[in-house]
Amino acid sequence: MKKTLTPRRAVCGLLAALAAAAAVWLLCRWVGYELQLRLGDKQQFEIVNDDYSQIIDVPDEGLVQTFPLKAGQSICGVRLNFSTHDALYKCGMVMVDLYDETGQLLGQGAGNFLNIFNDSFTAFAYGGSYTAEKDEVLTLHIYNEVAWDGPLGLWASEGTVPGMPLYAGDTAQDATLALQIMTDRSADWPTRLAQSLAPLLAAAAFAAVLLCVWRAPAVLYLAVVGLACGLAFVRVTPALTAPDEYTHLAAAYEQASRWNGQTAADENGRLLVRACDAPYFGTRTGDIGIFAYKQAEAVIEQAQRSGPADPALTVVSEAKTGQGSGSYLPQALGIWLARARGADFYTMLRTGRICNLLLYLALAALAAALAPAGVRGLLACVALLPMPLQLAGSLSPDASVLGTVFCYTALCLRLCGKKAALWEKLLLVVLGGIVGPAKAIYLPVVLLCFVIPADNLAGPQEYVRGPFGLRVRSGRLIQAATLVLAGGLWLTANLGALAYAARDVSRAALAAGAAALAVMLVLVLRLYAWARTDARRLRRLRRGLAAAAAAAVLGGAFALSRMGGGLDPDQLLMTNPNGDSIWTFSLGYICRNLPATAKLLLRTIPEQGALWLQGVLGTTLGEPIVYRLDVSWLLGVGLVLALLAAALPVQGEQPPLGRRAAWGTAGIILCVVAASLVVALNWTPINYQTLFGLQGRYWLPVLPLALVLCKRAGNISLRRNASRGAALAVTACTLLTLLQGFGLYASWQPVS
Repeated sequence: MKKTLTPRRAVCGLLAALAAAAAVWLLCRWVGYELQLRLGDKQQFEIVNDDYSQIIDVPDEGLVQTFPLKAGQSICGVRLNFSTHDALYKCGMVMVDLYDETGQLLGQGAGNFLNIFNDSFTAFAYGGSYTAEKDEVLTLHIYNEVAWDGPLGLWASEGTVPGMPLYAGDTAQDATLALQIMTDRSADWPTRLAQSLAPLLAAAAFAAVLLCVWRAPAVLYLAVVGLACGLAFVRVTPALTAPDEYTHLAAAYEQASRWNGQTAADENGRLLVRACDAPYFGTRTGDIGIFAYKQAEAVIEQAQRSGPADPALTVVSEAKTGQGSGSYLPQALGIWLARARGADFYTMLRTGRICNLLLYLALAALAAALAPAGVRGLLACVALLPMPLQLAGSLSPDASVLGTVFCYTALCLRLCGKKAALWEKLLLVVLGGIVGPAKAIYLPVVLLCFVIPADNLAGPQEYVRGPFGLRVRSGRLIQAATLVLAGGLWLTANLGALAYAARDVSRAALAAGAAALAVMLVLVLRLYAWARTDARRLRRLRRGLAAAAAAAVLGGAFALSRMGGGLDPDQLLMTNPNGDSIWTFSLGYICRNLPATAKLLLRTIPEQGALWLQGVLGTTLGEPIVYRLDVSWLLGVGLVLALLAAALPVQGEQPPLGRRAAWGTAGIILCVVAASLVVALNWTPINYQTLFGLQGRYWLPVLPLALVLCKRAGNISLRRNASRGAALAVTACTLLTLLQGFGLYASWQPVS
């Protein structure tokens, strides 16, 4: 029976939500405080002169050093290499003033002698940053402000670096100081960035607790909380650091350019971009760290002051056209809208991400609405995991694939327990046709339509005339239509990739196998027509088909393993400059080297298994191949426990799947896993000891199916559905992942 919202529950929910929001707000302040302590004095330098040949003492009148600054280059301080002549001074103050070409003072820096050590660099930061509008020459004046203990020297070159003379008074020194300019500093940005996240995260906590206490529908909870958390991921994930995001950006940008009626590429197939976007288009993952965050905010602030960007595509970028795979409609829409109003690069990127997020949430909410009541909460928990939201908050097309597979899964589970209406039958065929070509490894998911009882898909006429005079249930025709449509579109989208994977397999053997499969299909249909009216014959037919299928698989593997055409010893030694073999585990190589393939997989499971689990949950952030950023393992444990709580059956509840349907579903999951392994093998050079490129996020679409199978567990059951509390726990872990992930992104330092 549906429970009404009482005034007492409404007030308690509101107070609890306010407390949760306040706690998250304070947690954001704490994260900002901690990051400020660790990152508040981070600086970036650029070498101007790196010659350390002699020591020049600072005279009473001081030293004057000139140096060039290019247009667009910024300076917020300098770093000089001092010499105390092996002495330790106790008093003294050295000043470093910066002047422009007109003699105007740009900044002053001071250094206490107690903090200046022998033969070491000392930085002098100015109060603000100066950016040159054109190429110009700046001047440093280095002098002592108060009485000092003894001579203070500066390392310099022997001879003047062109354009950088050094003077003591009016006398040239025939030298140039060893000099580095401070191009950036973190200042109070760690605190400012953490505070900018607080409203989003606090809103997510407020909405999650309020909707949970008020017992809101799973669809509403998913949409509201997912939007807040997804927008936080849009802000937390630095530009172009999500999986393959630079490739997805190029594909979506190209599509937006074509919508504008602009020429998207030059004659060499290079992507044409706006002048303001050119510095960010390349062929690598973006930078992370506190300065990556600061740069994004600084560019946005500068763009707001300078007005709309020039929409013309005038710069040839490094990126190529025709990149990416999948649909980029929401990402391209966001980029098109941002470019139409003259937005800067980072605003454009965030707009594309937000549109991608909105499509994902719409599909996920539709899936929750379609799912049977006992599965809605479970589906909401999966949709709110950090990994799906991280993908949705980027430009990855995998987000829309996830949402589509979730919808198809929910509809199939829905129709397992009810007779389908006309719109549900049409939606089943359409979703199946979309899932088929969406991503190659998810084709087995289309088979989920066969767990639906044929009676639930039957029309006004239960039986229709089929091939070979068979009387076929109309529901089976709908299932067959779904499979045929998905299979045909899958072949259209993946035929080239399939041919590449089977590049070293005899075409004659493949043709013979396809012909044999067609003959077997016809024979099976004839045998079914002969045995369908006799239960004994039908039972024998099923057993015979199972034995024949097993024999065909074993015989086919044996035949393929004995086929010729393998690599000769000289070919096996051919490698790329980085040492990787030029050959990968193609279908033919796998069949000829089954023991080697099995060994590689056995080595991979213990080494990468934990990373796969992290990839499913989202407790590893960004592009793990480039940056390995793992949040606390406790968050992973919390997410696993929350998912299991949502998946446990309730006493007296009917399982969503029957015994035979559950076995079929388990087979679908194994087929998706096997397909992903084969695809990853096709990326892996043959001299690797473990699998390359397989990430746990590839298995997210079948995670709800795996959890639905848990509902058939008879050993453990709950008195009432725990999915609402599980969704709240998932949200809490996601918020903590966001906060810790922000800290990991901001504090990352390149390995020197």
